[in-house]
Amino acid sequence: MSYRAQHRLQDRSGRLQRAARIASVLEDFGDVALVHSTLLDVGASHGLITLALGPRVAFAVGVDVDRQGVAAAARESGAADQIAFAFASGMQLPFVGGSFDIVVCNHVYEHVPDAPRLMAEVARVLRPGGLCYFAAGHRLQLIEPHHRLPFLSWLPRGIADAWLRWLGRGARYEEHFLMPWQVKGLFTAFSSARNVTPNVLRACARHGLGPAWLESVFRWVLPLPLARLVAGLLPTQLWLLRK
Repeated sequence: MSYRAQHRLQDRSGRLQRAARIASVLEDFGDVALVHSTLLDVGASHGLITLALGPRVAFAVGVDVDRQGVAAAARESGAADQIAFAFASGMQLPFVGGSFDIVVCNHVYEHVPDAPRLMAEVARVLRPGGLCYFAAGHRLQLIEPHHRLPFLSWLPRGIADAWLRWLGRGARYEEHFLMPWQVKGLFTAFSSARNVTPNVLRACARHGLGPAWLESVFRWVLPLPLARLVAGLLPTQLWLLRK
């Protein structure tokens, strides 16, 4: 199997797992009733997360700049009347303000040229009191998640580009990861920002991150203050942003 084919297969499986995790995190920590909520999935790609979340909510919309991906997602949704897809940029969402109860922004900011504008648009389309599920990596992660290479996001752009070309994994490194403190700077349009990563870590089985025995161990050896320290070292942070 080629690298790209293997990556697509792993990506599909990973996105379905993420959809289940998004739902459980929103239910456990978001104080929202999914079944009565309208949801926007920004950066929906081929729509796997949107399609998985659609049956759980009142109405779900997925948007992406990948026209072929959006078309494929729309075909897969078939006649489902509670799921829709649109070709649109997260930096210019085609919705009036306050249109959604929930916005999912799952590993998206590093793919856009203007992350602050993306998050301003997310806040705009949320209703007052609405919630954004924001999952993101940062530049200091040891293994770059898109190419699965060590320290790739640490490197100067030219060296990262050359490494990918040498490996045959593309002409250039297109992701734009921020430093951890810069990621927090994206949340200025929200009234509150809660990092739920330590809570999810201590309930890893519930959120599809490990077996039940590991969750029991974490709950025993990781009181919440210590879990916060450990979670801060993880490459992905999970945030709930309240408008």
